[in-house]
Amino acid sequence: MNINEVLRSQTNSARDRLRQLDEAIVRAEAERNAAAERVKRATSEITKHKTVEAEQKRSQSLASDKVAEAERVFEELERKRQEALDTLARLQEDLSNAGKARRKAQSAIEYAIAEVRREETYRQSAETKLVGARSDHQDAKKILRHALLQGLACHLEQQNDFIRSAFSTQEQKANAARAAEAFRKTRHNEPKIGKLCDERDELRKLLSSAMVPGVKAMLQESLNKIEQEIVKLFPGAFDMVGNESDNPIEELLFYCDKEAKAVFLLPITPKEWITLADTPANEGTKTSACIIWNMIQELGLRPEDGDFTMIKERTVFASQLDLETVASQNFSVKCDSTVIMRFVLTPVPSELQEALTDEDPND
Repeated sequence: MNINEVLRSQTNSARDRLRQLDEAIVRAEAERNAAAERVKRATSEITKHKTVEAEQKRSQSLASDKVAEAERVFEELERKRQEALDTLARLQEDLSNAGKARRKAQSAIEYAIAEVRREETYRQSAETKLVGARSDHQDAKKILRHALLQGLACHLEQQNDFIRSAFSTQEQKANAARAAEAFRKTRHNEPKIGKLCDERDELRKLLSSAMVPGVKAMLQESLNKIEQEIVKLFPGAFDMVGNESDNPIEELLFYCDKEAKAVFLLPITPKEWITLADTPANEGTKTSACIIWNMIQELGLRPEDGDFTMIKERTVFASQLDLETVASQNFSVKCDSTVIMRFVLTPVPSELQEALTDEDPND
């Protein structure tokens, strides 16, 4: 499983949560903007109705003055009573109309004020939702970042297991080759073992050409007895050197720190690093020492190029090298002049790069 597959497995739930929160933010922003637009329209209506109310007040005041003047004329000029009554009736109607218009304007103002309050409540509610969604979004980003870093830890642990397995396989091959060579020498030097081996070879030829099941069973039984006798005299005589693919290729991941310098993520556990740093190289630290030594030698690293150290419980080479310097480079890991595997320097995925760069130093 490569790094991208590990990261996808580790971050599926976090990505789903983040996507849901993004949608919630969009909805909350839409509700807030709609409420703000309605508040703007209602405010405009209030202004318009207040203007109407002011005009009607002036009209009402003017009508009142005319009524008073008409009444005085009516009292003073009886002979013009009918004319004054007509004028009075007309002006009273105007006054009534002005009062109705004013009451209508007041009702419109009251309705608009209620609408403003209602929309303001909606706006505040949408704002609260937006603040909550943004907070949840930040929490989800932290969860995603944690999942990415956990995925990296899982990948480095798997890589460490694979590398140790490769070293172990190489050692097994070497032991099997030595045992096979010793057996060949013994076969030629020890007549008894040589005779048994010749009998074994002949039985195997007969067994491969036998067609009758009973004969094959008899030959196989005889072959088993001879092989058991050979193994008693020479344990491990039939161990075979494995056919596994030589020189597997692994990615040695690196990321750029805030100063744009490459930090290499070494597949060495914190316990192995502490042991290697505190004690001389031994069988327990042989793998880690081989990786570091070959990296230094084949990449031509100098003391001023960086330090092998621990960052956030990860064994790293914190370099002073730029991205262009390390791009497309690789090196072999050798043990006793035998190439165990090859490492290709590979940048981490962009999401993991961001998570490593933004990692909280206090966590």
